[in-house]
Amino acid sequence: MTLRNRIRGILKSDFNRHFFVLISGTSISQLVPLAASVILARIYSPEDFGIFAIFTSLVAIFTTVNNLQYQYAIPLPTEDKDAVILTFLSAIAAIGFAIVLFIIALFFKTPILKLIGGEQLGNWIYVVPLAVIFVGIYTPLNFFALRFKKYKVIATSNILRSSSGAGLQLGFGFMGFAQGGLILGNLFSYLSGNAGMAKLFLKFKHFFKDVTKDSLRRNAIRYKKFPLFSIWGIFLYSLSANINSFFISTLYGLGQLGLYSYGTRYLGIPLTLIGNNMGQLFYQVCADCHKKNQPATKEFLSTLKKLAIIGFPIFFVLFFTIEDISAFAFGEQWRIAGYYSKILLPFFFIRTLYVPLCQVTSAFEKQELDLWIHIAIFAGNIVSFIIAYIFQCSITAFLMIYCVIGSVVYIILGYVLFLVASRKIK
Repeated sequence: MTLRNRIRGILKSDFNRHFFVLISGTSISQLVPLAASVILARIYSPEDFGIFAIFTSLVAIFTTVNNLQYQYAIPLPTEDKDAVILTFLSAIAAIGFAIVLFIIALFFKTPILKLIGGEQLGNWIYVVPLAVIFVGIYTPLNFFALRFKKYKVIATSNILRSSSGAGLQLGFGFMGFAQGGLILGNLFSYLSGNAGMAKLFLKFKHFFKDVTKDSLRRNAIRYKKFPLFSIWGIFLYSLSANINSFFISTLYGLGQLGLYSYGTRYLGIPLTLIGNNMGQLFYQVCADCHKKNQPATKEFLSTLKKLAIIGFPIFFVLFFTIEDISAFAFGEQWRIAGYYSKILLPFFFIRTLYVPLCQVTSAFEKQELDLWIHIAIFAGNIVSFIIAYIFQCSITAFLMIYCVIGSVVYIILGYVLFLVASRKIK
C-alpha cells in the first residue's frame, strides 16, 4: 500500500479527520505564542512569570467550577433547544460565581495572597473574576460548537485567541508593563475567542425565547449530577495541576516558580495539541456510545494507541534536547527551566495519555466515580508536598518525587477508566 493510500485510509475515519482539523488549528494557535516566547523571555523576568503563574493558576482553578460543569451536558440532549438553554445556564453560573469571587477578593485580598505566596500579585487579584467570566462564556460556547461538530470553528477560535494574546503580551511588554502585560494579554485573548464562537451560537437565536426560569431550572435538575459530583472531581484535578505554583512560590520563591512555570508551560503544548483535541473528540464518541447504551472499549483502546503513537516520539526527543532548546531559544538563564521540565517529562507523557481518556466518566455520567478519581490524584500531590516539606527537599528533589508519585497514580487510574469504558463498572 502506498503512503498516499495509507493517508487516504486514515482520513476516511471521521474521528481521525476531525482530529486533524482540530490539531491543525491548535498547532497554529500554539506556534504563535511559542514563537513569541523567544522574545517574551527577554522582555519579562522569571519573577514576572512567577506572578503570572500565580494569576493563571487561580484562574485555572476557578474556571473548573464557574460553569458548575453544565458545559459537559451541552452535547448530550437530543433537542437543540435544550443545548441552547444549557449554554445560557453555564454562562449565567459563571457570571454569578465571578461576582462571589470579587466580593471575597475585596474583603480577604491580603490573607489570600499571603496564603498562596503571591503577595506581589497585589491588585491584579481583582482581575481574576473578570477572567473567570471571559473563560466562563468561552467554555460553553466551545462545547456548543463541539455538539454540532463545528471543528473548524473551534480551530479558528483557538488561533484568534492565542494570536491576540501573544500579540498583546508583546505589545504591553515593549511598553514596560512588566507582569501586568502578561496578565492583560491573557485576559483579552478570550474576548477574541468568544467572538468566533458567538457567531455560531447566534444562528440558534430562535431558541432564545425558550430560555426561561422554568427551562433553566428543568435542565439544571436533569443534569444535576454534573454540579453535585463532577464539579468537585474536576476542581480537585485542577487544584492538583495548579497547586504546585502556590507550593513552589511559598517554599522556593517567585523566581523559581517563574522558571518552573515557563518550562512546564511549553512542556504542556503536546498535551494541549494532542490531549485536549483528542479528548474533545473522544468525549463526543463516548457520548454517542452512552446514548446507544453501548461500551466504548474499542474507542478507548484506539484513542490510547493514537495518543501513544503521536506523543511518545515528541517526549522522547524532548528528553535529550529540552535543556539546550531552553538555553538557545530563551537565553542561558532559562536553561534551568529546561532541566526542571526534563525531570517532569515522564509524568507529562503519562498525563497526556490520561487526560483525554478521563472524559469517559463524564460521557457515561459516572460523576461519583469521577470524584473519587480526582480525590486520589489530589491525595498523591499532597503526599508529594508533605514529603518535600518535612525533609526540606530542594526543588529538584521535590519535582522528582512529584513525578514518580503522580505517574504511578495516573497509571492506576487509567486502568479504572478502561473499566468504565468497558461498562465493567456500573
